[in-house]
Amino acid sequence: MSADEDTGPRWIDIPSMDDGDLPRPEPGQLYHDLGNLYPDAPVPRREGELVIRRAVLHDVTGLEDLLNWAADGEVAIVELGEILNRGFEFETAIEKISEFIVRDVGGSLVQLGEDRVLILPPSVRGVAGLEKEAFENSY
Repeated sequence: MSADEDTGPRWIDIPSMDDGDLPRPEPGQLYHDLGNLYPDAPVPRREGELVIRRAVLHDVTGLEDLLNWAADGEVAIVELGEILNRGFEFETAIEKISEFIVRDVGGSLVQLGEDRVLILPPSVRGVAGLEKEAFENSY
């Protein structure tokens, strides 16, 4: 073993890793985004379970996924920072989301801060403020 081989971790080739279409991690990679590695993972769903997704809306082409998630009864936290300053495109995206989520599906939208929105399916309701929370003290 040379001095260069002693400086880092040892990588072992596993034959079963060569058979699949999954991407292989690069040496030194610190973070593995499981959403990218397994976009359609076979996660079993039980009655009453809720899936919460996180997304960044870069442009209007991403609306289809958001609307599909809502139609499937899933919650989505959507970051709008990428599209926020693009006037007409932003307005179009919000209009399409509102039209489908609120009018067609019967869900709701909740603004989270300056650049995020929470998309809720009809089976989930948001609470505006703490005045309706059970732990609030009444004086």
